[in-house]
Amino acid sequence: MKRTFTLATLCIIAAASLFTSCKSYDVASRFNSKYVIASSGKMNAEVPENFELGYAMLALTNLAQKDTAIVDQNTAYYHDLMTWMGKYKNHKSVELLNATLSRNPKLVKSYLDGLYAFQMNGNRFSLKSSYRIDLNRVDFKRFAILLEKFHKDSRFHEFYVQHNGLYADMIQKANNLYSFNEAKTVNGTVKGYQVILSPLTKGYAGTMEIKGHAYSELIIFPRMSVNGRYYAMKEAIAGNRSAE
Repeated sequence: MKRTFTLATLCIIAAASLFTSCKSYDVASRFNSKYVIASSGKMNAEVPENFELGYAMLALTNLAQKDTAIVDQNTAYYHDLMTWMGKYKNHKSVELLNATLSRNPKLVKSYLDGLYAFQMNGNRFSLKSSYRIDLNRVDFKRFAILLEKFHKDSRFHEFYVQHNGLYADMIQKANNLYSFNEAKTVNGTVKGYQVILSPLTKGYAGTMEIKGHAYSELIIFPRMSVNGRYYAMKEAIAGNRSAE
């Protein structure tokens, strides 16, 4: 299903507050020279399948259903997702995430940050070679296996492919809205920027800085704006700090 992204634009604003980041211990670096060369001086936007999979699972949790600030529920995309995925709200993976977040709702940030360190390798949910998550407060050794099963059982890849048009439109808008040189003027301490997008992002947007010996990068999780009204990023970033 192809949808145009007409009512929502990316909240990537040329303001220093957007690029004020918290240094992350949820994801640590394992940057090699190949990655540093490929990523330095660049700003890339993407809607990764693994991140969208994890966000979809979060959307099914009791916390996200009750706290409407976590996931944007006022879009056609969200309703498409619930139509496709709603019957999996009792899946073992969702039950584990429910139990984790019921003990500490602030772990939403650690969970979303940790998702960035993974990738879909075919049907496998695997850790990227450039990152490690051994200090993450979420047990991804358990979640990785369950996310892979959730991906298979829900036929999530089919849903993802059906919405490729929407994702492509989001990526194009993000790349047009902000450049590497503009980002560098408000945060020159990092050498690369990654913009991770999701139509579901709402209340837990913010940034994450990952530092290595010779290279550091800023991961930006922007919120969406609906009907031209922008959500403020300052509160989200403050929330990231308080969750540490």
